[in-house]
Amino acid sequence: MALNKKIYLFLFLSIAWAAMIFYFCTIPSNKIPKLEFRYMDKLAHFGVFFVQSVLLSSVFSLRIRKSYFAIIFLSTLMIFVYGGLIEILQDNFFNRRGDVYDLIADVTGGFFGAMFFPAFIRLYNFLFGKKNK
Repeated sequence: MALNKKIYLFLFLSIAWAAMIFYFCTIPSNKIPKLEFRYMDKLAHFGVFFVQSVLLSSVFSLRIRKSYFAIIFLSTLMIFVYGGLIEILQDNFFNRRGDVYDLIADVTGGFFGAMFFPAFIRLYNFLFGKKNK
């Protein structure tokens, strides 16, 4: 796949995933099923922001080609800003309660997603890379 197509693919996936996160974080809490596991909501925050960070790291890696540490920093910073904005919006504009522990779960998931990014690239190249014949 050409480089520009990869950039646009991961950018589209990242934006679509961010929109999905925004939707689920802003719907009224009474429309969200109650979870049996005590900290399931924190695990959910960790998981969705983990995926978002992997997608962001992919875009950064293809587009700006910074060092691995710069990609980790940028991805984690963007997750912090986006997660923080969602928590502020929940508290002020939606019938939800913003929670600092949700933000901690968001940033932790984002950091680990950025750390996992090199393994994702290897897996992506293994599955979709050009095959030698």
